[in-house]
Amino acid sequence: MTPGAANVLCALADLAATGAKEITLLKAGAPYSIFVVRDQAGVRAFENSCPHARLPLNGEADTFFDVRRTVLVCVNHGAHFDPVTGLCLRGPCKGERLRAFPVTADGESVLIA
Repeated sequence: MTPGAANVLCALADLAATGAKEITLLKAGAPYSIFVVRDQAGVRAFENSCPHARLPLNGEADTFFDVRRTVLVCVNHGAHFDPVTGLCLRGPCKGERLRAFPVTADGESVLIA
């Protein structure tokens, strides 16, 4: 995969406005979309693909959380996901999970783990 310089995905400050940031990486030369989320539990990342229909969760840039920032929401089918585990709590893929992507926070940046 080819992220930004030195495996930096984004700055922690990039997550302030919406709690999430969509990032496109290259995997075997093809675009691969993930998103990074930050809340009181820390920083995590998931593949930007709903397990139900394999469509991106977001409809607008960096918009993944509900208005209270308590669950991640798939704009296509209304599925709700736990932002810590990626488990689908409600919707057509209930019981399935978002695919986690390994990241760490280091100072002011989010890095590929």
